[in-house]
Amino acid sequence: MTSDDFDQPPQAVHAAENKPSFWKKLGGGSLSISLIVHAILLSIGLVWIFQVIPDKVPDPDFMPKGGGGGSPGVKEISNKKQRATMSTPNTPRMAAKGATSSFALPEPDAASAMSSVGSLSSGGLSGGLGGSGSGGGRGDGQGKGFGSGMGPGLGGGNASGMSPFGMIDPNANALVGTFYNIDRRSDGNELKTDNPRQWDIINDFVTRGWKDASLAKYQASPKKLYQTRIYMPAMNAAEAPKAFGMTPDEHPRWMVVYRGTIIPPKTGKYRFVGAGDDTMVVRFNNRNIFDFGFISGTVRHETFLAALKDPKQRNALRGCPMEAPVTFYQYPTTGNWNSQIGGCAVGPEFEVQAGKEYPIDILICEGWGGLFAASLMIEEVGATYQKSSSGSPILPLFRTDGTLPGKLNGDNQPPYDPQGSIWTVSKRTAIGGI
Repeated sequence: MTSDDFDQPPQAVHAAENKPSFWKKLGGGSLSISLIVHAILLSIGLVWIFQVIPDKVPDPDFMPKGGGGGSPGVKEISNKKQRATMSTPNTPRMAAKGATSSFALPEPDAASAMSSVGSLSSGGLSGGLGGSGSGGGRGDGQGKGFGSGMGPGLGGGNASGMSPFGMIDPNANALVGTFYNIDRRSDGNELKTDNPRQWDIINDFVTRGWKDASLAKYQASPKKLYQTRIYMPAMNAAEAPKAFGMTPDEHPRWMVVYRGTIIPPKTGKYRFVGAGDDTMVVRFNNRNIFDFGFISGTVRHETFLAALKDPKQRNALRGCPMEAPVTFYQYPTTGNWNSQIGGCAVGPEFEVQAGKEYPIDILICEGWGGLFAASLMIEEVGATYQKSSSGSPILPLFRTDGTLPGKLNGDNQPPYDPQGSIWTVSKRTAIGGI
């Protein structure tokens, strides 16, 4: 090797390399992979979300929708009930000087929600019928009656008090009332009874002997109330459990059963007249004799209201005590009943003998809406009654003592004859049921 070899630089050999693109300089390869992975994950997530979101399930509907000749659906009935106002119209009252009347009209006062039984018994109705003396009479005397003194009645003070659902005095000449919460078991646990199940409970009870044993599984109030009449204008359905000392559920479903043995004032033929919202059924002398309201207790109610007016649909009323075509009495103060169910229905005739004892059971029930109302009157066949402005007879209340309703607010309170006969409660009436 010569010195010339050291003086010459070595020959450089360069591998041919491709010039990197601008996208790769920015790290585009990794970014592309990341975007693709995220897009796949997003697609999977969207598919999963749409699979787990269920289709909208329609609300359970016990009855068919309104239309044709059938009765309205559950939602429609509930809406109709909610449209019933809590007060009678505040119309001016006309009076003739020196004239007298033998029937009573509901007071046209402004609306006010019904208070609890506590306020009713502690003076909510005082002053309407009683005096202010120390006795229980109408004035300052010592007689037993409606005053604000010590005697039982509608007044305040130390009176035993009375709500529309009955008195707390067990010595009253009254039917014995028991409250059942059919939305709870007897141990208080929630049942969440639905509409079809509620009808089954009612129907099983009134068509199979009215036996308390069939209601033993449901929560019953230990407190009894003592009822002398059924006259309950439109009110919040929660007033019933409150009256019986129970805490009302958010959407109360309940039954009240009044029992007793009664003695008619005279021999003759009679018929019950009235309505219940939702249900009112009467059994007299161990036979169902009246059933009318938004919901029937004795027959399936898909065609109940329509069948009552059409003699051709009598087969739909098989098992129901009402006979088609049913007569209806409408009054200016029963606006909701007039427009939605025809008014107050007239039941079939039944015959009684004066002095004879007859067992009677009355069921009222609520569960489809927020308002409740019920009224029960009695008409003597062949008797003459004064007429309302609508032409319907003004009948006496079916009652077991001389007391009359106090000042109440609410729609669906028919006028009544305060001079009507009184049906006596027999001493055979027991606090217990069947």
